[in-house]
Amino acid sequence: MTCFVKTARGQEELTTRSGRLGARARRLLILADGQRTLDELTRLSGDENAAATLQELEDGGFLEHVAAAPPAGATPNAVQALAGAPGGAKDLQMARDFMMNTLRTFNGPYAKLDLVKRIHASRREEELRALFDEWLQAITETTMGRKRADELAERLLKVM
Repeated sequence: MTCFVKTARGQEELTTRSGRLGARARRLLILADGQRTLDELTRLSGDENAAATLQELEDGGFLEHVAAAPPAGATPNAVQALAGAPGGAKDLQMARDFMMNTLRTFNGPYAKLDLVKRIHASRREEELRALFDEWLQAITETTMGRKRADELAERLLKVM
């Protein structure tokens, strides 16, 4: 499996913005973590031309290919891996992480901080379920979130 990882220049770009990358390229650079494949990056970014953008990032020295093997028993999508598993603390943690990560992805790292804090503080499934509607509303405030809201809600409910 081929994945993409940030180079030192890519890490520097995230903090300094010296390469003057466009929004699509920057989004892909942020999402590239050494574990996500082209298909996953395309899906997460919503960029139908992700392959070309990734190639530009690679040509610019911001990313490089890596061969990544998933850990034993793991799948690339942890939330999907836990779907159908018996409930418990691990599922609750995965649901919390999923909700917080999707808020950061679709709304930005500093938006909805109050909601992120309340999700993080949830210790029981009932508390997390009580935040579901607010989470879904926040996700659908963005164009990309509206497009993926049904899929994201379904995936989250499988874990919860």
